[in-house]
Amino acid sequence: MSGPREILLVHNGSSRAARDACERTAGILRAGGYRPRALAAATAQELSHDLTAALRAGSQTVSAVVAVGGDGMVHLVLQSLHTLRDQGIAVPLGLVPAGSGNDLARFHGVASRDVERAAGRVLRGLESPPRAMDLVHVTCADGTRHVCATAVCLGLDARVNARANRWHRIRASAKYTAALAVDLVRLRARCYDLSWTSPDGRPHTARRNLTLLTFANTSSIGGGLRIVPRADARDGAAELFMVSDVGPVTFVTSLPRLRLGTHELLPEVAVEPAVAASVAVAGTGGRKSRGDTAYGDGERLGPLPVSLRVLPASLDVLF
Repeated sequence: MSGPREILLVHNGSSRAARDACERTAGILRAGGYRPRALAAATAQELSHDLTAALRAGSQTVSAVVAVGGDGMVHLVLQSLHTLRDQGIAVPLGLVPAGSGNDLARFHGVASRDVERAAGRVLRGLESPPRAMDLVHVTCADGTRHVCATAVCLGLDARVNARANRWHRIRASAKYTAALAVDLVRLRARCYDLSWTSPDGRPHTARRNLTLLTFANTSSIGGGLRIVPRADARDGAAELFMVSDVGPVTFVTSLPRLRLGTHELLPEVAVEPAVAASVAVAGTGGRKSRGDTAYGDGERLGPLPVSLRVLPASLDVLF
């Protein structure tokens, strides 16, 4: 066989589940004629550095990078892939779910409890025409830049994400729901200054009191909370998901509809397609707001205000 044949398997070496999934995936890829190479490190920063270095050194031999883990691992891999794509090195992404939050896998129908099926899908993707998906580029008030695959949480959803991330021993969907219950006790809407651009190019501005505020590329957050059931990560646009100022009782009674995907009929819910947006806490005048932080793919990004834009078809994927 000619051409690149090496596949990098990026995983959290301190996670037993990730190590096991990585070993099983390697066996399947090896049987398919590829050379799997596991990458792990003591810290996320080291792992990101090692991945970028391995891709630069092996730009002619690496067929794909496979994130073995959850949305956080995908997010780490994306940063390296995006940086190198801008430098002319384009490598596709594969996914074997082995983390606590698997919203990207869930959206694309990648089996989250079947390593063999997920690894087999990577092999099929390698032998099929490339498929591209959109990403979201985020610039935060501190100057940091990120790319995200799933959703960028900006309101109560971001604060819940921060709390859930501190609970490591609970399954993702359960800890997100539990963190949401804690924050509902002191539920307070924020007033935001919003601007966004529709897919047809029309600009919009608004000042709104909101509880949930999400810029969604895929359908769910928090390990399965389907906020935008009709999301399409290949249409060149995201969805600005907004829930207006509601009290704890109304919010709780609406949660079943949120999980069933019928919440968009509620008057408190608005969904606006957008190719770009900016979000600031009202009254900050575009300055960094204290305590208001954006989370993307379940990971901390940086403080508000933020600017967001869709990067159409900017990542080749094997799922």
